[in-house]
Amino acid sequence: MWIVYHKKDFKIVGLSADCEPDLDKNFALEEVVKGLVKPEPLSKYDAVQVTDRGQAHALIHAPRESLFLREVSKGKLQVTVEEPEPAYLVLSSDAPDVHPVDGISEIKADGESFTTITVVKVDARGQPLQGKNDNDQLYLRADYGTLLSADGKKQINSIKLKKGEASFRLVSERARRVASVQVFNADAGLLDRTIRIEFI
Repeated sequence: MWIVYHKKDFKIVGLSADCEPDLDKNFALEEVVKGLVKPEPLSKYDAVQVTDRGQAHALIHAPRESLFLREVSKGKLQVTVEEPEPAYLVLSSDAPDVHPVDGISEIKADGESFTTITVVKVDARGQPLQGKNDNDQLYLRADYGTLLSADGKKQINSIKLKKGEASFRLVSERARRVASVQVFNADAGLLDRTIRIEFI
């Protein structure tokens, strides 16, 4: 079996079929790259062969995001299965919290007032993650109020982090109630979060 990866960042992009005899390397490369969305030229990719059938079986059944290429010696790469470190989203609002106990920020229930909600991606120690892989696409859902872009110009249902951070607005309704805003994504390693805002 062949593990196909991008030469520039050693990111694994696919696995060939596991069969005996093994596929020709160039054929495996072509087949995997052909199945990618918006593939780059074939010369941008390479492959590492896994000859141990037990290891190949384990790699096939491992989640793709847990497969990594590591250099074990100069020029020699090995495929490993690692649990990715979880990341978290921290949500904050610029609206004041005037209630002595509940910890929920408040804005006027007039259909015009808004709060800016900021999303920051952090690691398990609470440190901001600002690398090139921290530009996640996040999806938004609010049970009350209207979600707008940070500049207030358009309604939105998703945002894209830029170096691990992004902002958006929640505009109130005229009814007095507590709105829940959920921020979620498709990455199992990035945990979803919810923030509550009260319209008063």
